[in-house]
Amino acid sequence: MNTPKFNKYIENKEDKLSKNTLATYTRLYKKLYKHFNEEKEPIEIDEEILIDAILNDMTNDKGEILSNPNTLTTIFNTIIIIKKEFDYPITKLLKAKEKLLADIYEHRENRKIVKANTLPTFKDLKTHLKNSLERDDYVGYIINFMMMNFFTRNKDLDIYITTSVKLAKDPTKNYLVIRNWDILYIKNVYKTSRTYGQKTFSFRDRKLTYAVQNFLKSQPEGVTEWRLMVGENGEPLDETSQAKFIRKYTFKNLSESDIFKIRVNEFEKKSDLKGLLEASKKRGTNVNTVITNYSLKNIKSV
Repeated sequence: MNTPKFNKYIENKEDKLSKNTLATYTRLYKKLYKHFNEEKEPIEIDEEILIDAILNDMTNDKGEILSNPNTLTTIFNTIIIIKKEFDYPITKLLKAKEKLLADIYEHRENRKIVKANTLPTFKDLKTHLKNSLERDDYVGYIINFMMMNFFTRNKDLDIYITTSVKLAKDPTKNYLVIRNWDILYIKNVYKTSRTYGQKTFSFRDRKLTYAVQNFLKSQPEGVTEWRLMVGENGEPLDETSQAKFIRKYTFKNLSESDIFKIRVNEFEKKSDLKGLLEASKKRGTNVNTVITNYSLKNIKSV
């Protein structure tokens, strides 16, 4: 891809943006580049031409015109961010993106209706959690327990298990510290860590302790920490592989996002504002964002 300015942008942002974000920008920028027959780098193309192409001509891999407002907005975001980096005009692009907000809201509400009618219940999740322990699926129990009680994302579940706080000092890792009197969950690496910083939770749970202790029996000896999620040969997992790993253990292969929706829905059904606020705190997500993105019914933000 002959895009020297974009390549320079990626090089400058490698240490500042996540690999997933950079991969998304690269994929969508490349899509724009190919759409215009690779004749000119996308940021050098006039705003009005870009707007017309994004809204009317862009296609997916099957050759179908893109219509999902969320996808279109992501394309707009990509080209706006890159143009802004090199001081190109972006006013018209910003206005075009703003007009999509109503479509995005409608699309989101329609998806909520579908989700509300098809997602399992919280009771289903609790039954699945119980069954995990009964069939000695200790990894599955740990994963589902953490998602249901600490509202974790995939990255949050990249946990190192150890037996002493003194061994849990690496700020680039998440820890589950199993002590005689309690369990300590130390969350350093998660989506909003730059906003909320390190989060620590001390709690007691007999069944989780039992699951962790049995998980450790299958792990190598002579080390002081054990990673919960690894590949078949003990190798670390990237974010995509982590998502697949987690789905293997969830009820009907649900994603962490769907499980969080089920939990939020349960709080709403019971008018449990305290529970909703606690979920917001544990997940590290503003409560208004929780309601906007994860509520399965229309309620006002608090």
